[in-house]
Amino acid sequence: MIDLYTFTTPNGRQASMMLEEVQLPYNVHVIDITKDKQFTPEYIAINPNSKIPAIIDQDTGTTVFESGAILIYLA
Repeated sequence: MIDLYTFTTPNGRQASMMLEEVQLPYNVHVIDITKDKQFTPEYIAINPNSKIPAIIDQDTGTTVFESGAILIYLA
C-alpha cells in the first residue's frame, strides 16, 4: 500500500496518475499548500524539502519525494 501526500497541482497529479496506471493501491493524504500545511513538523518528517508530492511505500518503508523520483520509483 502506498501513502500519497499531495495537493491539486500538476506535479501532485502526476503521482496519482502514475499510481492509477500501475494499478497500485494507495491512500491519499491532502497537504493543503494554500494553508502552508507542507511546513508542519509531521510533513517535514516525511519530506524535509516541504514540497508535494511525496509517497511512503508501506510494504518497504521507503519514502520518496519529488514527482520525477516518484515516477521512477513507481515504474
